[in-house]
Amino acid sequence: MTAKTGSPFRRLIRGWLHGRDRVEIFTDTAAAATDASPAYWTVLILSGAIASLGLALNSAAVVIGAMLIAPLLAPVIGFALALSIGDGRLALETAIVILLSTLSVVIVTALLSFALPLPFHTITQEIASRTRPTTLDLGIAAFSGLAGAAVTVSRGKRLSGAVPGVAVSVALVPPLAVAGYGIGTGWNWIVVRGSLLLYTANLAGIVMSAMIVFLIAGMRREEVMAEGRVWHGAGGAASLAAWVERVPGLRSLGLMGSAWARIGLVAVFVGLVAIPLSQSLREIGRESRVNRAVKTAAKRFQTPGHSFVVRQQVEIGGDRTQVILDVATSGWFSDSTRIAFENQASMIAGERILLTLEQVPVASGDVPGLSAMIGSQSPGSGVIAHTAPTRVRVESLREEVAQTLGDVTLPDSVIILGSDLALGDSINGPLITYAYASRDSLRGDAQQMVRGQIAHSLGLQRLRARANFISLAERAVSAPSAAVVDTFSVLMQRFPRLSVGIRSGRDVPGVRIDSVRARLRKSTLVIDSSRAFAGRISIGLVPQWH
Repeated sequence: MTAKTGSPFRRLIRGWLHGRDRVEIFTDTAAAATDASPAYWTVLILSGAIASLGLALNSAAVVIGAMLIAPLLAPVIGFALALSIGDGRLALETAIVILLSTLSVVIVTALLSFALPLPFHTITQEIASRTRPTTLDLGIAAFSGLAGAAVTVSRGKRLSGAVPGVAVSVALVPPLAVAGYGIGTGWNWIVVRGSLLLYTANLAGIVMSAMIVFLIAGMRREEVMAEGRVWHGAGGAASLAAWVERVPGLRSLGLMGSAWARIGLVAVFVGLVAIPLSQSLREIGRESRVNRAVKTAAKRFQTPGHSFVVRQQVEIGGDRTQVILDVATSGWFSDSTRIAFENQASMIAGERILLTLEQVPVASGDVPGLSAMIGSQSPGSGVIAHTAPTRVRVESLREEVAQTLGDVTLPDSVIILGSDLALGDSINGPLITYAYASRDSLRGDAQQMVRGQIAHSLGLQRLRARANFISLAERAVSAPSAAVVDTFSVLMQRFPRLSVGIRSGRDVPGVRIDSVRARLRKSTLVIDSSRAFAGRISIGLVPQWH
């Protein structure tokens, strides 16, 4: 009885195959890998278009559908087979097919992304997830290559049902569609670089692991090599593949003659790709650690009924991290609270974390309603470092402050035109700037009274208030100059509650009232027929009370 040799895995693989099987595997794989027919390019371009639209719509189902129909895996597996058996002509042709396929998908998806309406030019979660690859993605590609090569050498006898799963796991087309999106929407280099790095990692992992399977399966046998020469000689390969025979010095390198040299070449390529992937993995790990530290330390600003975090922004730098928190509060957090946050977060994260605390004053009774309005989710969830989240929620809080100003008791002749809130620090407190219109300015004691009402309504002890006075008094002019008209026009644009009133006597020399009113869209004209106003004109601001 003949003793069995080799490892159990090698015996298992070789148990699948016979000599004739290996020859058929070569011919079928090589034919599929070098297929440059119109059908191949049509399906490839359609898969890229579907992936591009799925990414723009943030639809994982559509992206998966694009993976299922994408034919790009065939030339990649063919390239791995060519390297494993040392077939330089097949390696060249499959490399050309891969290169042209890559360029085709990127160009088509870039044009499609450029043609999409502007609302679809935002980076969706499906796009963002393919812009920061790590070594984990390289590992996924390696296992996918193992699966793809195993399905190939199985000759479809038992593993044909795994083909769709392999197509999804390799995910070659979606990163190319993301690269096209980055180009088509304005050369977003971060998106382009990250997606092409992911695509390169997928190629490297698939080729490396598929080569190992083909070598273990014994594809480098004389009958397979002989079939390759017959296949090339019969014209089974395109004329481009014959160019490898004419490249000076290529054959003398011994690259295609040594399996270890070919494996070493691919291993070096995989190692070079793994360098930026490892760096990206470290960055993601750091961001996760910092965000967890910030979330834990920020709990001191989450007091039901009194304060809550409206917005959290994390900016990770080279040697330290800057955190900006917008906190709506009915009280005031001192510097000691800020320092306690920095110490706790720095200890958890293992690096220096600095805090910029912006406090938005609100009445204590409004905190539960505002908290429900903003949402129950943690404001820090989903925040990626180096991004600037929108301040729409903070602006809604400023609108609440504006409503509070509208309830302040003022003389009947005074109207509040607008207000703004500047978020201060724990020493100076917030600054509220409001503009009011009246015939006469408020005295200093009246302004202090207004400030006190605002502070009491907002529940603050420290509050600064600045008043900007807009006079409603009429100005008697001989003729409204361009500068006067422009001044009133700017005031109306800034304060929509103001309009312009013009009072004119009859027969004002050199004045065309119609041309003045044309430039002042919200204006009223009153003709004063009294003898005392004859030949005169006056202009002034008029408040709109309703």
